[in-house]
Amino acid sequence: MQRLALIGVSQRRGGVEALTQWSHWWQSQAPGVFELAEEWVLVLTCNRCEVVLALKEGVSLEFARQALIPPELPRGYAYLGEAALEHLARVAASLDSVNPGEDQIMRQVRQAFETAQQAGTVGPLTRFAFQSALKTAKRVRREIALAPAQTSLFSLARPALEALLPRPAKVAVVGTGEMGSLAARSLASLPGIELWLVNRTPEKARLLAEALGARFMSLRDFQAHPPLLDALVAATPVAGLLDAGFFQGQPRLKAAVDLGMPRNIVPEAARGVVLFDLNLLERLGEERRTRLRADLARAEMIVAEELEQAVADWLERTIAPAITQMREAYRRTLAEWVGAQVAPELIEQLAHRFAHFPVKGLRGLARKHGPEAAEHFLQEAGLWEVGHG
Repeated sequence: MQRLALIGVSQRRGGVEALTQWSHWWQSQAPGVFELAEEWVLVLTCNRCEVVLALKEGVSLEFARQALIPPELPRGYAYLGEAALEHLARVAASLDSVNPGEDQIMRQVRQAFETAQQAGTVGPLTRFAFQSALKTAKRVRREIALAPAQTSLFSLARPALEALLPRPAKVAVVGTGEMGSLAARSLASLPGIELWLVNRTPEKARLLAEALGARFMSLRDFQAHPPLLDALVAATPVAGLLDAGFFQGQPRLKAAVDLGMPRNIVPEAARGVVLFDLNLLERLGEERRTRLRADLARAEMIVAEELEQAVADWLERTIAPAITQMREAYRRTLAEWVGAQVAPELIEQLAHRFAHFPVKGLRGLARKHGPEAAEHFLQEAGLWEVGHG
């Protein structure tokens, strides 16, 4: 567990600019993680850029951070061992999200893990960490009603956006990935909205439009001949996609929501339009977080309970081979001394019985003083080499 590390930055903990720089660095430079870690999983969303690592023996957390992140980039945060596991669990449970209780992050954490698994960079420690984090997230979602289903980052902007819209109103969602699709589904449920879906691949927009009763067009056509809109939601990975040229041709536009990372909308170009960018959404999220204070405290208690159990489970897994070896040592000794007079089944039972108290003490030692104390016990008993695997 002490080799588990998490290094990253998020919008809440570092701001939009820091997140943009980190995301660009990881997507364009691909640092040499394999020199520092035996396992790794990159979690890259519109609100966070984090890498979860199983550090190689002798590699410290600070050394890894300095090797992975250039000095000109914001420092971000870094956690080791239990703290790394706790942070990952809080992320998966949406407790570190801009909009707490949103659905999307648990799917994104799972997708990040599956992508790394397909790439062959997952191992025993990162698999255990992600499985534990997702288990915690499911329990939080099951026991604490932080938000309705299908809640997303866009949900923070929707009430104010809805109040600004005339009826009927024409609204476009540019980008039909996961974030854009959630916004489109939310807008499609509003009465009096003519919804347009725009995507670089028009077929993807068409399929979603058919499901929602909306209209669709390709991004190229939208940029050349956009319909006159009352509102706009942008959720693409393209920086500065909507600039002054676009906004000058939209005299009716009242509001725009920029969910993109990096920014899809050039802020200076959107003068006269109410712009819900990530900074404003973060402030709305903090207001909602204040209203949810009691529920969030209960969710944090669940995370603490699950973390304690996960650490105990990992400890048990770590010392399990040595426990097996200890029982085998008792069995061999019994067989050597009384094997000729006692049935093999009884030898087996006696070996388990004699090992019961030492095993119980070893587990207690490890729980109270950490795995290092258990390691010392095993080394003195001549069992550490087997248990160390």
